[in-house]
Formats: sequence, structure tokens, C-alpha cells
Amino acid sequence: MRSPLSKAARLAFFWFGIQAVWGAILGVLLQVRLVAIFGEAAAGRYALFAAAGAGAAVLAQLVSAALSDRAASAGRTRAPLYVVGVALAVGAIAAFLLGDSAATLFGAYLALQIGMNVAIAPYQAAVPEYLERDAHRAGSAWLAAMQSSGNAVGAVIAATAGAAITAALLPLLLLGSLVVAFGSIARVAERHLPHSDEPTKITRAHVHLFGSRAMIFLAFYTMLGYLYFWVLGSGLGTLAEPRTIAGGAIVAFTLAGVAGASIAARAGRGFDLRACAIVGVVAFALATVLFASSRGIVVLSIASIVGGIGWGAFLSADWALGARYVLPSARALGFAFWNLAVVLPQFFAPSLVGTLATILGARGPQATSRLAFGIAFFELIVGMLWLARLPRVDETMELRGVGRR
Repeated sequence: MRSPLSKAARLAFFWFGIQAVWGAILGVLLQVRLVAIFGEAAAGRYALFAAAGAGAAVLAQLVSAALSDRAASAGRTRAPLYVVGVALAVGAIAAFLLGDSAATLFGAYLALQIGMNVAIAPYQAAVPEYLERDAHRAGSAWLAAMQSSGNAVGAVIAATAGAAITAALLPLLLLGSLVVAFGSIARVAERHLPHSDEPTKITRAHVHLFGSRAMIFLAFYTMLGYLYFWVLGSGLGTLAEPRTIAGGAIVAFTLAGVAGASIAARAGRGFDLRACAIVGVVAFALATVLFASSRGIVVLSIASIVGGIGWGAFLSADWALGARYVLPSARALGFAFWNLAVVLPQFFAPSLVGTLATILGARGPQATSRLAFGIAFFELIVGMLWLARLPRVDETMELRGVGRR
């Protein structure tokens, strides 16, 4: 019999391919493609694309999650949704990278968001359904490591490979990761769920988890979305291509995230999940201060590493917290609503920065990006304080009664 750790690793591998795509597209290539098509107006167009993509992602996740839970409740596999979602995403990646018009870029980006989120919706239920309760933390740590390493690989591809090669590599990574995980995630769920006679209801703990997670991911997408524009306005373009520098920073951030997740998973065993997440958020907030207060390759490197370690520590607890709180009666739909805390910030982050930049008169990539990092710092502080309102969550807790204060 295989150990829970290897089982968690196999389950998490699909997340590697998903995050490789997002690390390349959201971290670098969306901005690069917008600059190529819209020129100096790219920063303004970014808000439109990000908002439309987030809206498509929300709808796709909710519909896919409902279909997924209906299949699971009838004892059927969720596998068709993985196949359909990945197939749509593969075609959209090629159109996104090789298209030569604004309409093609916009349509391909929406199709990519729909396809990826159709597959993501059922996948999010994998940890609590296929892993025993005592393996949830291991599963969360593996997902954090896969997210960071996938982001790093995607960023490297985006920073170094041409459009045609990238259009081949990203689909291969997505398909390959699905193949590795498919045997685990496609079977009918084992549903390691607690038994309780109490009706399922939303508690204050659910609200605190959603609100804190939304604020923390709002800060993440604020930083990620404006890092490329920070590089453009920093003068570092004389050292190398801005795309290469931004990609290198994301690689450093995500590789540090793997280390942060590993450290948190080992050192955090004696602490509750909430505390591990808060420590990670504090380190990430420090990185945003470094970004906002100065510029240069040394600051970029230090901030990327410090922020990455903190982000990995936060992620190592994030999925395990979700598994403890998400409503057990409809896992995929519950996780779809939980994941709105990730998707909605993709809409609000650029819109908020764009609105405040207009009000404050921040013009140009340098001023706008510094404003963005300052906003991200305050978002992280709010998220951290909100996260502290959660009840203590450790390995010995039972789900029955969690969330009551």
C-alpha cells in the first residue's frame, strides 16, 4: 500500500501543470502580448482583460462545480470535466500566443479562463475526498510546492522561449500533469468526510476564511500584475529584456515559495494552520515594502526571495484550511465558492489600482507599479488581521463544531 505522502504527491501533480500555465500567462505573457498589440495603452487594457477573464472564470467554476457534484452524488466520476476543460485550454493557449489581433487575444484569453476553470472546479475537491483527514496537511504542502514550482517553470518558459515553442510546451505540461494525476483524481470519490447529524450551515469562520483569503490573494495579484510594469519603469531594461528580468523575478519568487512551503510544513507541525499562514503573510508584506520603497536589481532579488518564502508558507496552510471549513455536503461547489477568493481578486486588483492611479494622478509604469505595491501592503495587513479571527486549527481538531466562536 502506498503511503499518504505519495498519494498526496500524485494528487497534487495536476496543480503543477495548471500553475505552469498561470505562471507563464498571468505572470508575464498577458502583459507582453498586451504591449505588443496595444503599445503604451497596454497598462490600461490590462484591467479590462483581467476583469473579463475573472468573470469568465467565476461562471465556469460555478457551472462546472455544480455538474461535478451532481456526478459525484450519483456515484459517477468527475473525469469528463477534466478532459473537456484541458482540451479547451490547450486550444486557447495556442490562439493566445500566436494570434495577431486584439479580438483574437481577447477571445483566446476568455476561452483559456473557461477551460482551465472547468477543470479546476472538480479538482479542488480532491484533497478532502481522496485523502484521509490526517493527510490533509501533507496534501496542502504538496499543492503549495507544486504551485510554486509550476509557476517557476511557467515563468522560465515565458521569459526565455519564443511564442511557437511556448505554445507547444505549456499544453504539453498541462496534459502531462493531468496524465500523472488522472488515475487518482478520475475515480469515484472515496469521500473521507466526517459524520454529523447537524445541518450544514455557513458560520462566521467560513466568512473569516473567505474574507482573509480574498484580501491576501488580492495583494498577490496586485503584485503579480504590475511586476512587469515595475521592471519597465525601473531602468533595468538596459541590463536585459524586461520580459527576462520580470520572468527571472517570478522564478526566484516561486522557487523560494517551494522552500517556504517545505519549511512551513516541517516547522509548523507544532503550530496551528492559522499561525503558519499569518507568518507567511507577514514575510510577503515585507517584500511589498521593499518593492514600493526603492528599485534596482538587488532590491528586486531580495524582495522576490523574501516574498516567495512567505507566500510558500501561506500556501502550505491554505488548502488544508479550506479542507477543514468547506461545506462537506457539496465539495466541488463549496470549493468553487471558496475559490472565488482567488478569482475575484483577478478582477478587482487591476481595477482598484487603475482607479486609484487615475484619482492620484500616478502616470507611467513606475509610478503606477509603486502605487500597486503600496496598495498590496495594506491588503496584506487587512488579510492578516482577518485571518487572525479564525479559530485555532490543528491536526487534532475534529470538523464537527469547527468555526464556532
